[in-house]
Amino acid sequence: MRRKALKYLPPVLGLLVLAGAAVGLRGALKKLSLADILAALEATPREHILHAVLALALSFCIMCAYDLPGVLFARRSETFPRLGLHRVGLASFCAYTLSHVLGAPAISAAAIRVRLYAQWGVPGRGITRIVALSGTSFTLGLASLLGTFLLLRPDAMPGFGNAGPEVLRLAGLVLICIPVAYVAAAHGRSAIRLLGREIPLPGSRLAIAQIFISCADIAATSAILYAVLPPTPGLGYPLVLSLYLAAFASGAYSGLPGGVGVFDSVLLLGLSAYLPTADALGAILLFRVMYFLAPACIGGLCYAAHELWAHTQAPGETK
Repeated sequence: MRRKALKYLPPVLGLLVLAGAAVGLRGALKKLSLADILAALEATPREHILHAVLALALSFCIMCAYDLPGVLFARRSETFPRLGLHRVGLASFCAYTLSHVLGAPAISAAAIRVRLYAQWGVPGRGITRIVALSGTSFTLGLASLLGTFLLLRPDAMPGFGNAGPEVLRLAGLVLICIPVAYVAAAHGRSAIRLLGREIPLPGSRLAIAQIFISCADIAATSAILYAVLPPTPGLGYPLVLSLYLAAFASGAYSGLPGGVGVFDSVLLLGLSAYLPTADALGAILLFRVMYFLAPACIGGLCYAAHELWAHTQAPGETK
């Protein structure tokens, strides 16, 4: 009886993900006005739009590479069919983009990865390794970059209350210690015992690859925001990157889909010192459409197309 119930678990999970994505996209679209989007596009020079699109294309490529360290890590202990870059890219892209609209990104992204990699014949322990590395990569990159900016430019980081520069620098040092300790622990060790449990480690090379991919992703994303902002004295790319880090850190761990409300408020707070509120709001709206909404729509279509294709195949053909 239990085995029969487990047989229906993967398709049910797939349908739940699709339903959640549809609801999330509908909610995101309701909060956006077509007139506001067109006004923001009209106010942004075409050259800036082109630069933003190029940065978005780069961001797409990086999104598709998120699961590569996890797949390589899983292959060290588990045997499963060759996946190919197209499958790894599909799982990475869908998990990354759809988790923005589903909310609770750690859980929703893991559910998408479990569904897809199980279809392709990856055993449970292998999926666990992929989910673990992919799920921690963004946090490691965020800690690396946010910690660096808190150390170097604590004055440029809104959203951290009335904490003084020295307190922020101390927080930055603590954050930087997280990826450093992770790489150091992974160097020359295959596992570490923590709280009575043995936790496998990927090795220092894959750990560094995780951090590099995540930092590149954040850098490309903030380049999209920088491209749609009007040229403003004193508002260079490094400052925009620091503002984006503060806003995304606040929004990402709020648990809300896309950090809606929290992300926008913190970013607006930081930009208001350099731009009129109307200009800042227009740029934030355009950035949301380009980075959150458009990729989520594409990811939803890709996931739905894959589910449809998978259900038309004979058993075993999707592996």
